[in-house]
Amino acid sequence: MNLTTTVSPPNGRLLLRLARLDATLMWRNRTALFGVVGLPAFFAAMLVVSKGNGSTTAGMESVLFTGTGNLGFFLLPAVFMNLLNVFTARREELTLKRLRSGPLSDVEVLGGSVLSGALLYLVQSAVIVVIIAAVLGGGAPGDPVLMLVGMLLGVAVFSLLAAALSGVTPTVELAQLTVLPVLLVSMLASGSMIPLDELPEGVRQAARLVPLTPVVEIVRTAYLGRDFTGGGDHGSVGVLEAWTACGPALAVLAAWVAAGVWLARRYFRWEPRRG
Repeated sequence: MNLTTTVSPPNGRLLLRLARLDATLMWRNRTALFGVVGLPAFFAAMLVVSKGNGSTTAGMESVLFTGTGNLGFFLLPAVFMNLLNVFTARREELTLKRLRSGPLSDVEVLGGSVLSGALLYLVQSAVIVVIIAAVLGGGAPGDPVLMLVGMLLGVAVFSLLAAALSGVTPTVELAQLTVLPVLLVSMLASGSMIPLDELPEGVRQAARLVPLTPVVEIVRTAYLGRDFTGGGDHGSVGVLEAWTACGPALAVLAAWVAAGVWLARRYFRWEPRRG
């Protein structure tokens, strides 16, 4: 049984209560906590340790390049990996089925988990912003509104992909195998850690269709006030120029949202897989 097409307005207070419950359950699961919190904490610590090493990437300090990339990359542990595990586990434990049979709407049953992952991601990102601004000397974000738009669209994309892929993941134990290809492709082809400029032309164009790539391009451009989009030369851009430069990346994210909605409706399951 897949996601329904009927969407009713969710109860905001109820979503917050469900999100708090999700956070509590995650805190009690040490394995999940390591992946969702430990991995970002490691990357944050590496930024501090790498301060002042003198290396440059894409014409800027490597720590600033990596730090702004982390603002996109943290979507994977906090949202994608987290939600895929949660949806798979609760489906197999019949928790989703029981919740759905009560007074909660479909949006509320899933929305609490999504809200919990989104808030965790935003908190982790706020920590990185503080490190960039106060420790690495990168200053405050040049366009926080554009940056937030890119991040929230990323949350939507990876929440939907997590819901869709949970439907083809038989058990929680196999969830790690499900996330591995997405994790590896995102690390290598999103520009979060390796500049896309260093990739061959054909690979570079394909990499810009990876769902994390437009998030990284938007966030990095918005934060640094320099054009890090597909056709950008990394020159300085104003607020309006930044929005214009990020137009194609925003369009790619919008396309991924539409694709994610279709995939989630097609593959998400409320009941355990059989066979």
